[in-house]
Amino acid sequence: MKNKILAGFLAMVLVGSNLAGCGSKDSSEDGKTKGTTISIECGFSGTQLEEFQKIVNSFTEKTGTKVQIITDGSDYEATMKTKMASNDLPDIWITHGWSVMRYSEYLMPLQDEEWYDKIDESILGAITDEEGKIYVLPITEAVTGFMYNKDVMEKAGVDVTSIRTWEDFGEALGTIKAQLPEVTPLYMSCNKSGVNSYLLENIWPSLWTNEDVKDNQAEALKDGSFDWGKTKEVFEMLADWQESGYFNVDAVTAGATDAQQALGHGECGFLTFTTEYITSALTYNPEANLGVMPVPSSSEDGKSYFGVGEGNGGCFGIYKDTKHEKECKEFLDFMAEPENAKNLAEKVDGGIPALSDTVLETAYVQNAFKEAQEHWEGDLTYDNFFDRVYLPSGMWDVMGNAMTLFFDGNNCRNNIDGAVELIETNYKDLMQ
Repeated sequence: MKNKILAGFLAMVLVGSNLAGCGSKDSSEDGKTKGTTISIECGFSGTQLEEFQKIVNSFTEKTGTKVQIITDGSDYEATMKTKMASNDLPDIWITHGWSVMRYSEYLMPLQDEEWYDKIDESILGAITDEEGKIYVLPITEAVTGFMYNKDVMEKAGVDVTSIRTWEDFGEALGTIKAQLPEVTPLYMSCNKSGVNSYLLENIWPSLWTNEDVKDNQAEALKDGSFDWGKTKEVFEMLADWQESGYFNVDAVTAGATDAQQALGHGECGFLTFTTEYITSALTYNPEANLGVMPVPSSSEDGKSYFGVGEGNGGCFGIYKDTKHEKECKEFLDFMAEPENAKNLAEKVDGGIPALSDTVLETAYVQNAFKEAQEHWEGDLTYDNFFDRVYLPSGMWDVMGNAMTLFFDGNNCRNNIDGAVELIETNYKDLMQ
């Protein structure tokens, strides 16, 4: 009993001392704030987390403000939803594409910060609300499309820059299959990688929501009246591809690492994701020759499409009720400095710089995106990521589950009705 009393007393002393430390803002002679700790929530792990920690350590060394990095498991989105529900939020968190649509009511407006004028115009539409406010510092922007291995295309005789429609894309897959039987034309990964969700993420806007689509379904998707029977034609096209042998046979079990290695080593022609997978693929084969192309149009007179939004690991928002506004804004100012923004883009996020003065030493991904913009000049349309604008929160996992169901077994065509029903049922439930 004495030991328990003593342990409890010591715990109270420790908690008291920690609270005293966090609440104090003593300034040292060199002007650095001592004793203040701010918390930052992120979804980083492994080398990403290690590199981010190095940047954070530099901030602490410069300012004296300590930073607690919080990484709660692998499901970052679910964690943040729980914390919003209980209003138990960190001082700063990475918004992973949802600064306006999901987090804005919890975040501090930031459009008056000095770094605002450095934000690239391509991402402003995705991070600005109807009142002209932004709630995030965008270090990087995420671009989604189709990554491809240039060496595979050259060997197969495929001119990627001539692909403008889904019919063109299907013909390119067939050419790869015929010329290079050992290569998977379009790699699919359903094992928690997100690749499976991105296939629908990229096909759907070309049919339903892009500005050039004649029978535009944007409002129907937003108000819940959309007819999900329309998605059968998408699954029918995918079933045609599967029956032609265009997908890898282990689509259901293949993971993110498998997909990245396949792209880097030339074991596949195309892979759909954000451009951060180019960075990942290069870690497995630094000599890989990779590019990115926009999503094809659904019609001859339509435009190709790039989805552009907040970088999944490179955009920071500040909790509106933080007790450390000054220190949090100092952290964002620090991250907006060219050297720190460069390190985050290159070593942590793998995205494309969203600030005008960020100059990368290794601009591989950025150059690949610019190359695509030049090849498709005059034939491009941009929009935020489809699910972030046109679907209720929670549909991302539903899309992935539907694709896993679709690929399950030997006959994908038999799974189409089940996949469509799964999507429609969850969509209607989440819209309520």
